[in-house]
Amino acid sequence: MYSTLHKHFKKKTLRGFSLGEVLLAVFVLTVGVLSLTALMASSLRQSLESQNAVIAVELAQEGVELVRNVRDNDFAAGNDGFTAFDPGRKHCRADYNDPAVSLDCDAPQGTASRYYLQYSGGLYAHTSTAVSRFYRYIFIDYNNGQKTALVRSFVYWGGTTALPTNGNSSSCTALNKCVFTEVTLTNWK
Repeated sequence: MYSTLHKHFKKKTLRGFSLGEVLLAVFVLTVGVLSLTALMASSLRQSLESQNAVIAVELAQEGVELVRNVRDNDFAAGNDGFTAFDPGRKHCRADYNDPAVSLDCDAPQGTASRYYLQYSGGLYAHTSTAVSRFYRYIFIDYNNGQKTALVRSFVYWGGTTALPTNGNSSSCTALNKCVFTEVTLTNWK
């Protein structure tokens, strides 16, 4: 009987958590939740940046494909393929929604606003009125004697407005939020 009473009284004399233990548990839990939230925010930021890089790569590829389409349409019209190319006009832009899919080239490079891309109706097109997330600048180095054209399509995003001068790709890196695609078009006919 004594042992039963002793156990009963002993249970009543046990103490709960101290204030220090409770504060330590709350601190550990708070640090864990804040770390998890910061990790999720960082992952989301990286995911969005990766999405921008993928879109930029596709827009750069579209740029060289549009120039290739101009060359191919010229072949289909019975010409040498490079009628629309001018050795003195290297700073270009091209759009999928241009009915003739022609090159819009200027002798001077112009400002970044000339190369804005605006997202509309599920597609990107050049505009000069709205600041956009992406810019596409196409550099074409046409050699009339050899009937070849080096085409570099640059796409940059994130507020960068420093256009690559004379088609120089050395400063175009993902770290600088710039990607490019390069192709050499020939007179393959």
